[in-house]
Amino acid sequence: MKLWNPIAFFISLIMSIVMPLIFATPMGMPLDICFLMWPIRWVVAYFIVNLIVHPLSLKLAGKLFDYKLGMKTGLWNPLAFFISLMMSFIMPLIFGVPNGQLSADVLFYMWPVRWVVAYFIVSQIVNPVSFKLAVKILGFNPMK
Repeated sequence: MKLWNPIAFFISLIMSIVMPLIFATPMGMPLDICFLMWPIRWVVAYFIVNLIVHPLSLKLAGKLFDYKLGMKTGLWNPLAFFISLMMSFIMPLIFGVPNGQLSADVLFYMWPVRWVVAYFIVSQIVNPVSFKLAVKILGFNPMK
């Protein structure tokens, strides 16, 4: 397990602001708080994904869907499927429930909606953009 993951760096950066803008601000989170909390959400998301969610998702995708890292995916991406499943629950649980912004029942019944939205945003837009940014900005070499 590597602590540094340039693609996850950009995915967590983008998704830690996109998802709260889509889901939290319409439910009453002030826009200034949304942006002020962004760096904290980004760091938390980055470490949770790198240390727990990505390795677990890779194992689940491999066992259940015979997925191997680096496989070409189109609309269906088993790795993004599991990562978005877990993160669409974990992040609102960490940042929404404790401060009273999100009730437990809303956490659970909005989970499928957050999951589907996160899956399609990550698999179709954010992952390809993050890969290109990692190569261009951070000099990431996928062949290493």
